[in-house]
Amino acid sequence: MNENGIITQQDPQMQMFAQLMECILKRLERYCATSRPILDGEVYLTGEEVCKQLRLSTRTFQEYRNNGTIAYYKIGGKILYRQGDIQTMLEKHYYPISKKPWQL
Repeated sequence: MNENGIITQQDPQMQMFAQLMECILKRLERYCATSRPILDGEVYLTGEEVCKQLRLSTRTFQEYRNNGTIAYYKIGGKILYRQGDIQTMLEKHYYPISKKPWQL
């Protein structure tokens, strides 16, 4: 700060503040780009998002939907999946490694 008490952009404190604000802005932008709106405590995903997360082809995922493996909502032409239903499906189809009798 100079002798008159005026803060300028060249003051080290102001430069540090500007860098901090820039960092916060970048974090907010990343958060906004990846966050999903929550409706009644639940996150809804598109089929494309689910396929990307589970590394499934769209055809395989469509087959899961058709044979009742995964629950979904169809509103007009849009199909949505609850994130909780995806987790439930994964847990239902989880097969843990069983220990052999000699490993007990």
